Amino acid sequence: MAELLTRSYRGLVIASVERGSLGEELGLQPGDVVLEVNGKRLMDMLDYRFHVTEERVELTVQRGEQTLVFTVQKEPYDLLGIDFENDLADKIHTCNNKCVFCFIHQMPKGMRRSLYLMDDDFRLSFLYGHYVTLTNVTEEEFERILEQKLSPMYVSVHATDPELRGRLLGKREPVPILPILQRLHEGGIDVHAQIVLCPGWNDGEALRQTLYDLAMLHPAVTRQRGGTLSVAIVPVGLTQFRQRLTPLTPPNRAYAQRLIRDVRAMERRFQQRLGTRFAFLSDEWFFLAGQPIPERRYYEDFPQLEDGVGTVRLFLERASRLVRRLPDALPHPVRMTLVTAELPATVIERFAQMLRRVRGLELNVCVVPNRFFGGTISVAGLLTAQDIVDALDRFPAHPTVVLPSICLREGYLFLDDVTVEQFEAQVGRHVLVVEPHPAALWRAIRAMASQEAQLAPLSSRC
Repeated sequence: MAELLTRSYRGLVIASVERGSLGEELGLQPGDVVLEVNGKRLMDMLDYRFHVTEERVELTVQRGEQTLVFTVQKEPYDLLGIDFENDLADKIHTCNNKCVFCFIHQMPKGMRRSLYLMDDDFRLSFLYGHYVTLTNVTEEEFERILEQKLSPMYVSVHATDPELRGRLLGKREPVPILPILQRLHEGGIDVHAQIVLCPGWNDGEALRQTLYDLAMLHPAVTRQRGGTLSVAIVPVGLTQFRQRLTPLTPPNRAYAQRLIRDVRAMERRFQQRLGTRFAFLSDEWFFLAGQPIPERRYYEDFPQLEDGVGTVRLFLERASRLVRRLPDALPHPVRMTLVTAELPATVIERFAQMLRRVRGLELNVCVVPNRFFGGTISVAGLLTAQDIVDALDRFPAHPTVVLPSICLREGYLFLDDVTVEQFEAQVGRHVLVVEPHPAALWRAIRAMASQEAQLAPLSSRC
């Protein structure tokens, strides 16, 4: 996405053309830039998907200095078999709010430009589950959401009281959200809502009012095709770089315990009225409260997984299933250190304990405090290379260090612009980057054991 910061309209660049597809028959090639479909300028992948479903499709394509037109008659909804390098043909739509809790405003100066991007793009909401405030959507874009049925949308509500929402978004005027949601629902668009909870701001009675207002937009109440289906409640994240920003108070253990109790009471009423818990607390609240992660049934069909609601429960369930299939021993000894942050540390240690039942596997867990961001930041996705290096220097690390892939951007770069290769040189150990999934870690362990087993006879002959 970083390249989108530096360019305006570019069109959709073809990355590949499927063999035997309509696109190949037309003569489309990788590197071609699709500009229009049936005379409609494409702003993104969503435009392409919407317009290419017609029976007659005319593509306007830029190839080098040439502008070409390709026409095909096909069955409705047949696609052309082409993939694109980019999902957006123009810049990411950025945010003009100044939310009191905005993480970007809490970043130190001097980091790479893409880290300071504040997106509020309805297209990324539909494509990737990014939360948007809908304060930056033009009337034309709103009509497009309704026309193309871009459902579900993920919306940052925070509060339904217009004046309170305005203050939270850093506006001088009220910012209503209920009329906007109602219009979406009347057009058949579903919404999953988010509340970033700031103690003393949008909690207590304000939170109760927000949840009940949103519950009244659920299809079980309105009988409309679209509705507000769920609400995620996440704690505000505060860094040490909040100079000259609105003072905010982080939630503590007692606060989290009270919140869980209060929300659980509301959930029971929602269950009776709507047939769903409707309001879901993110995993951080249970860690903060010192309470166990709820069982799977709490999360229903995991409607708010992108907001960290239920990710730990899924991890634990997958870990339990994996452990039942583990062998008694590895073909060759493996010694690894797992890197994690403070928040998920107990979960990762629990999983490591399960894996230690396999003979030949030595596994320990290095828990890395986030000294770079400080404050209440304790998730693995915001660890820097320097913090991990410092923690490993004080830890009895094994020859192989395993990093969760969420520590990296674009697959190879830490937040502090250190590459994996540079990090490996600094720690003086072999580094593996693994998806934060139990099966992915086990595959890495098994592959290393097999590789070592194959190399062992060669080393003995040497």
